[in-house]
Amino acid sequence: MLTSLVYKSRTRVAIAFTLLSAALVVGCGSVSWLGPAPVESPAGSPSSSEPRGGAIPEGIATQSAQSPAATLDTTIVPGERFGPVTKNATRQDLAAQFGEANLKDKEIGMGEGETEWGTVVNLGPDRSFTVIWANPDRTEAAAVMNPGPAWRTPEGIGVGTSFSELQQKLGPFKFYGFDWDYGGTVLLEDTRLRNYSGMLIMRLSMDEAAHTQSTADYQALLGDELYESSNPHAQKLNLTVGELLVSLRETNN
Repeated sequence: MLTSLVYKSRTRVAIAFTLLSAALVVGCGSVSWLGPAPVESPAGSPSSSEPRGGAIPEGIATQSAQSPAATLDTTIVPGERFGPVTKNATRQDLAAQFGEANLKDKEIGMGEGETEWGTVVNLGPDRSFTVIWANPDRTEAAAVMNPGPAWRTPEGIGVGTSFSELQQKLGPFKFYGFDWDYGGTVLLEDTRLRNYSGMLIMRLSMDEAAHTQSTADYQALLGDELYESSNPHAQKLNLTVGELLVSLRETNN
């Protein structure tokens, strides 16, 4: 089983991106999508981007001394960084950059009863995100999930990107049908962003009104099957990018 391979490693979250990408290509295994982590209400103002003593944390790229909410770089570079957060980021770095009051440590559900160490960074509904750690000491960042819609790749892809815009940026692509563990997952292989394969995982979601009003179209896109982005049923469901997972470590595709 894919899950047994993933969770044996100390850096299992990072490895999961490679294994998940391969599993989607060959259609093997069944792993639940990372469960969403609740975002807490903002508590206090974000701290200065520079920690006490003036030293810039190794895992946090240099930011302006202004409020992170005003100056935060919200660019996602899969396999490299999530805004200022890199694979070298520690829990202490996050506190120095974003303020302790804006952090909440949680066990993040990974499906099938498995959990990982995580820290929710609460910067409001548009900029919040969750760091998944590679170790219980929270000194190695492996991945980021649950980003708000402000976070975008250099190509402009993020939560809320429409299906038509995704087609423009990726070219023709395939995605898995809905209502199962991999439901709505986009395959980046053979697209214009194939270099992100294994490092950026996107899941499509549909508009609830379209779901109700276009039941036949929804029923036509269910289950463990691959569908082409040109499928006419997909055009009627008002699909958008609903979830993102970003690896902070490069993978060998």
